Amino acid sequence: MTTPLVPRRSAVRVWAGVDQGTTSTRTNLYDDDGRCVATASRPSVTTHPNPGWDEQDGNALVTAIEETVREAVASVPGAELAGIGLANQGESIIAFNRRTGEPLSKAILWSDRRAGTVVDRIAATPAAAGIEEITGLRLDPYYSAARIAWMLLNLPEVAAAAADGTLAISTLDAFYIHRLAHGAYVTDPSTGSRTQLMSLDDLQFDAQVAAAFGIDVELLPRMVDTVFTEPLPTTLGAPLYASAADQLAALAALGAISPGDTKMTYGTGCFIDTNVGPAPRRPGHGLMSTYGWTVPGEPKAWAIEGGVFSAATAVDWLVRLGLADSASHVAELAASSEAATDSGLRMQHPLFLPSFTGVGAPWWRADAAGVLNGLRASTDRFDIAYAVLDGIAHRVADVIDAVDAELGAPAALRADGGLSRNRVLMQRQADLCGRPVAIADHHDNTAAGAAGLAAIGAGELDLAGLAARVKFTHTVEPTLPESQRALERERWREFVESTTSLEPSALIDAAHRRIDERKQ
Repeated sequence: MTTPLVPRRSAVRVWAGVDQGTTSTRTNLYDDDGRCVATASRPSVTTHPNPGWDEQDGNALVTAIEETVREAVASVPGAELAGIGLANQGESIIAFNRRTGEPLSKAILWSDRRAGTVVDRIAATPAAAGIEEITGLRLDPYYSAARIAWMLLNLPEVAAAAADGTLAISTLDAFYIHRLAHGAYVTDPSTGSRTQLMSLDDLQFDAQVAAAFGIDVELLPRMVDTVFTEPLPTTLGAPLYASAADQLAALAALGAISPGDTKMTYGTGCFIDTNVGPAPRRPGHGLMSTYGWTVPGEPKAWAIEGGVFSAATAVDWLVRLGLADSASHVAELAASSEAATDSGLRMQHPLFLPSFTGVGAPWWRADAAGVLNGLRASTDRFDIAYAVLDGIAHRVADVIDAVDAELGAPAALRADGGLSRNRVLMQRQADLCGRPVAIADHHDNTAAGAAGLAAIGAGELDLAGLAARVKFTHTVEPTLPESQRALERERWREFVESTTSLEPSALIDAAHRRIDERKQ
């Protein structure tokens, strides 16, 4: 009797793109042709111990990476994990024990505002101008340096570890790599450029800048290329070939690999990045300089960026208030508002400034809070839903105006991220920018970029091949007459500038002045 032969299942080679973001940890698997064949995600829990404080648990984030990689691989029969690419939150930081890898603090997120006093103190010193010149970044608590300084000053366990030589304090990528790659302690320039500690000119952490913040540069990770010259063995079943800040991984995956290419990623915030070529650029117009990537055999890539810090956060806020059932419901409500179809009524419609964590480019107001203006007894949830989406679109248009001014020509716009599925928002975006917006078919391009960079590191792909994978089968055309667009944009600018006096710190200062005047 002969035993029947069982057909052998052929292996499916896959590349993992890990997107450890603010609201979730997601691992997508891509085959050799760039098709997404599996996905797994875990929500991230953010706590707010004080107003303006945003924290996450570092151990939970590492566990989420481990679980999503294993779940995604297990869901594909015959999957052979060839390599991993990691994308991280950018400016978020954590302190941990260099020997054990255990956190000494919560992860303090990019959106956290607690380090404003650190920034105010440094801004009043002669070192301020040098910091901005060396790093290309204006002083703001958005960047990592001020929060690292805050930790060293305010967390005794962190200060004690610094004193006994066991402290590592870094952006989250270095923490994940340390935990998952057998103690390696490295970061890359795309993330390093977001710390306000890296020199634009030599792509290294600058000792002079670090000292101005009270930081010993030896506490920081070693800088390596975005695509590693040597892959790092990991505990996840495959080597780590690349690591990048989330927005720059998305920039590559969206095909923005030539100077002038611009992308808008709509996530927790919306971040607009423009490739500016192989040389660092210190932009004006309220934009920041950021490093793109270092890829073997390719020119260095630099970018300029502007951030809208509250995008999906503002939509989720409506859901938490009970005004909508879900993010998609917000879009349905907004589409039913009279302002969605009547431009005349729109000029009387409420305006919403989505600034839960300050206002970024081009305004840069760290103390700003959200403002909802123009309420009437007739205002309903349809109007408020529209105002929130309209406010996001206006804030993105603010950044696009700055990019246009910097480039000296209108940028061609491509969009991705969860909110790029929102038809009302995308129509407003095209209308307020006065040009078409190409919507990427695949919305998880941060993960796609991380996986693609890993394949490049393994010699299986090049940058042009990664860029060629993106597809834009839907483009939203503007429908708003130019005269109406100009009027709506000017009304918006007047609104934003008028809210300066409504910032919490400004209101408190004004109250103190009034009381002092009455005492005199």
